[in-house]
Amino acid sequence: MKRKKNRICQAQRILVYSLIPISLLVSLIPKGNLELWTNQFHHPVLDFFFLYWTNLGDGILFLWLIPILTLKRLSYGIFMCISALLQGIVISICKQGLFKGMPRPIEYLQGIDFYQVPGLNLHHWNSFPSGHTATAMGIAAGLMIIYYKDRRLKHAFLLTGLLVAFSRVYLMQHFYIDILVGSLVGISCTWVARELTLRYFSKKIFRKSLFKTKPSKTRTRKIKQQITAKRASA
Repeated sequence: MKRKKNRICQAQRILVYSLIPISLLVSLIPKGNLELWTNQFHHPVLDFFFLYWTNLGDGILFLWLIPILTLKRLSYGIFMCISALLQGIVISICKQGLFKGMPRPIEYLQGIDFYQVPGLNLHHWNSFPSGHTATAMGIAAGLMIIYYKDRRLKHAFLLTGLLVAFSRVYLMQHFYIDILVGSLVGISCTWVARELTLRYFSKKIFRKSLFKTKPSKTRTRKIKQQITAKRASA
């Protein structure tokens, strides 16, 4: 990775700076109000879409993404591996320690009738923050850094992450505050991972591709000499 080539784009910065005040505002609204309002807007097509799209926030996604990125460039794989580890640590501390047992919508809204997507198994506890959202937004932020120069890909990655985050509320698996903080956790861990990768894994050996190796300068020179000799003899 290179600091100039793999930068944090403006869209990410704006998103993070927006998430902080939005999270504070949402925390002032009685929990469940926004979720029940969102729950009114359901459609069979959206039910089907979000039921499967939400799986893109599963942590297992890192298991196949990291090897693929490692083949492209060793430092990319290291970068995403650090990001995954940081996210896992932070989410585990929150869910299993600081905020263990926080009820999810189905528990918190007991006695209130709301729409449930058919075929979905709703979880009951450890709501804060959303792990799926942290994973999706963390991966999106990481890929946006890796493919910094490709505007279309960056927008696609960001949209993918945002849709996963919204799916958690649409499916009534989380509250809005869960996905807002989950987004901050995912993106922040990715930013920290970027700094650690640039500091400790920025040497040339880590920037090599394991999928395709470039010929050495000596080998390239010999090939050019052979081509020149063939043309001269012809």
